[in-house]
Amino acid sequence: MPSATQDRRPLRVGLAALGVAAVTGPLALAAPPAAAAVESPTLPVYAVRSAGLTAEQATTLAKALGIKQQRILAADGSVRFADEKQFLAVPTKAGKRGRDEDGNATTAAVLNTAALKRLRPLAAKSALDRTARALRTAKIAVAGRATTGHTTLTTVDKRGRTTTGAKLDTTVSYSFTLNGLPLQGPGAKVRVAYNAKGAVTGLSLSTRTLVPTGAVEVLDPAAALRRCAVAFGAAVQVRTAQPAYWAPALAAKVATLAPSFRCTGVLADGSAAQVVFVPAAVNATLPEAPPAPQNRPQETPGALARAYGRADVGSEGTGPCSGLPHTGANLATFNNEFSGRGIPVEFSWLNQNAWEQDFKDPSKGGDDSDWTDHVDMTYWQGHGAPTGFSFSGCSSNDDTFLAHTDARWGNGDVEWMSLFTCLILEQTSGGKSWWQRWGPAFDGLHQINSFHTVSYHSAVHGGIYANYLLRSPFLWWNKPMPVRSAWAQASIDDQPDDVVWASMGAIGPGGAVNLNDYFWNKGAVGPDIPAAQTTGYWYLSGLS
Repeated sequence: MPSATQDRRPLRVGLAALGVAAVTGPLALAAPPAAAAVESPTLPVYAVRSAGLTAEQATTLAKALGIKQQRILAADGSVRFADEKQFLAVPTKAGKRGRDEDGNATTAAVLNTAALKRLRPLAAKSALDRTARALRTAKIAVAGRATTGHTTLTTVDKRGRTTTGAKLDTTVSYSFTLNGLPLQGPGAKVRVAYNAKGAVTGLSLSTRTLVPTGAVEVLDPAAALRRCAVAFGAAVQVRTAQPAYWAPALAAKVATLAPSFRCTGVLADGSAAQVVFVPAAVNATLPEAPPAPQNRPQETPGALARAYGRADVGSEGTGPCSGLPHTGANLATFNNEFSGRGIPVEFSWLNQNAWEQDFKDPSKGGDDSDWTDHVDMTYWQGHGAPTGFSFSGCSSNDDTFLAHTDARWGNGDVEWMSLFTCLILEQTSGGKSWWQRWGPAFDGLHQINSFHTVSYHSAVHGGIYANYLLRSPFLWWNKPMPVRSAWAQASIDDQPDDVVWASMGAIGPGGAVNLNDYFWNKGAVGPDIPAAQTTGYWYLSGLS
């Protein structure tokens, strides 16, 4: 794990994964059980009979869905496909060219509103039928509940009046149960996306076949709540402890699946806790917390005079001190993807070293101009709310909650704020829409990428996201993805099907948008849109 630069302290790895790993397989169609179901003294344990698809199944599935690029099978047996041109495509036209504050070339994109208005999504029944038929053709047994949804784009003017509303695709996702309990995770994923013409633009499939292999005695409801409370720590008030099974990515190569409890909670400042899974077995134990990182030194404003003119990133997050054991590992995966390609990670602060003032504008008493607004991209993991995100339980510099009114980003260097936290971009909350809350934070910022819903805690999301941003092409595929598409695909890979990812940005004169930005040197990037030139906002969201 790389050390932070400029005399910063090394990032510490978070706790090992909580909970016994879970897997998917032949699944019951039962609805989630009532609370009384947990009163049973035992729950089944399952052994993995097989994981993923064979090469023949993957090839047959690709042909059945009309995917010309048939190399869709990963080494672990999972399937990941996103069409290079059509995945989450938004009709735009090329605009003016220029230079940003670092001297980098920029190319503006302008929304093609006429083309957006002509989009008509594929009918839900057609999408469901095509998906089911393709799975049968490839002899892939999927006993889950299929639902449809859409990736939607909305634009508003500065008064909030909707100027465009379009459904970009139709998605089919499967949700699963096991022994009547929810089965969730990156290893329980079947998702297909179709564009308006019926072409498949995205495909994710990751399942395992299971057989019963015994049972374990599980905690009663009261004890389950106590275990969740221990895992979350003092900063989080536990709301629910629901029995469930967690399905890690197929790369984990787990041999068995044991029951867990899915813990939800809330912080005193109103932030929703990221969902955490803990083992349900009576005799299971939680890992011990790692040593806290050393305190970061006090800095004076402007002490870190990093030069503009190069692409760089930073990361921060609250870990075990806020009941999030994997944050250290997650930030490390993000950092390593960038540093491994020679892109500097200027700072990476964890636990009590993650400070609210690092995200706060100097006009509000913060010093984001030295940190999160002094790099091109900042990645954050922690608990959140529609109005901001929380440092509670970890630090209070300057305070424990970064409110949306404290943020004014892009008047320094940052182009993309990547906020892996809950509810930041919830469409409406407390009588205020997403653009009312976060629109004023844009002053040259290109995008905020986050979630409309509660998100699930992760040890790998940051690395998946960074890889999609930076990956090297191989022949005609594996090209880097635009920033907002990389965020969406990382969330699709990593989050359960009911999690809604979201992105937003400013609209400038003539309809200019930064919606199609790539990371620097990976594709076109649009110009900054200062607050004074902002004419409206765009919002993109979809199901994971």
